[in-house]
This record gives sequence, C-alpha cells and structure tokens, in this order.
Amino acid sequence: MNRTTVGGPELGGGRGAGGVVVLVDPSGAGQSPVAALLAEGLHPSVHLRADDFLRVIRRGQLPPHLPEADRQNTTALAAAAQAAFAYATGGYQVVVECSTAPPALDTFRRESRTTGAALHYVVLDPADPHTPETATRTILTALTEGTHLLGW
Repeated sequence: MNRTTVGGPELGGGRGAGGVVVLVDPSGAGQSPVAALLAEGLHPSVHLRADDFLRVIRRGQLPPHLPEADRQNTTALAAAAQAAFAYATGGYQVVVECSTAPPALDTFRRESRTTGAALHYVVLDPADPHTPETATRTILTALTEGTHLLGW
C-alpha cells in the first residue's frame, strides 16, 4: 500500500497517484449499487457518473443517442476522464460509472499515460445473478490482482 491507500486495495500507478476504475453497467438503471459499494470499499475514494457530465450542459444539449451528439458526448467523456485523473493524481481511488462502454476509452488511456495513474476497466454482466455486495467483493479482489488493469 502507498501513503494514499487506507482500508482498500491500491489501484494506483505509483508516484503517489491513486487509480481509476471505469465501471460499465449496461443494465440501464444508471445508478449502479455496485459502483457506490465499490467506492465505499476503496479509501480515499471518489465516485463519478459519466452521465452527470452530459447533464451539466445547460443549453444546446442533444439526446446522446443521436449521431449529431457525437461532439457533445466526446467532450463530456473527456471532461469525465480529466476529472477522474485529476482526483487520482491527488491520491484518490476513483470509480467512474458509465451506462455504456465509453466509445473513447482512449481518452482514459491517454490520461492514465499522462498522469501515471493506473486505469482499470470492468463491465458488469446484467445476466449475472450475484448480489451487488458479492459482485463488489469479486471486483475488489480482481482489482487487487490487477485483472482489470489496462495498458497504454
């Protein structure tokens, strides 16, 4: 464990950095209990929802499924990645909850490479019968083992 980690696995990439977990929950609920529990299992931690970065657009917001919303979606995802890695470089373990697989995962990889903070990628299986608590324990174990660690 490094100096920033107390009571949870270290996700960081060294240099005192925390780490980022991109957690994809395709169930469509948008409020994954696994993401919240995962953030509770890491310390210190931050829980970000990628969709919140779309919701803050006040004027000119397009429905994200439209093709013409590509620029908006890419910008919001880049903002989420930059925020996540800003927290990670401050020593926080960050869970970024996404309802769909980020189309620009390279944005997260670029931030990981730039900051030195580790990037992990987990996709929840909506058909998985496990409870959120069981899924969270499984993910925390896998994160400790580096199972979901992405390279640059």
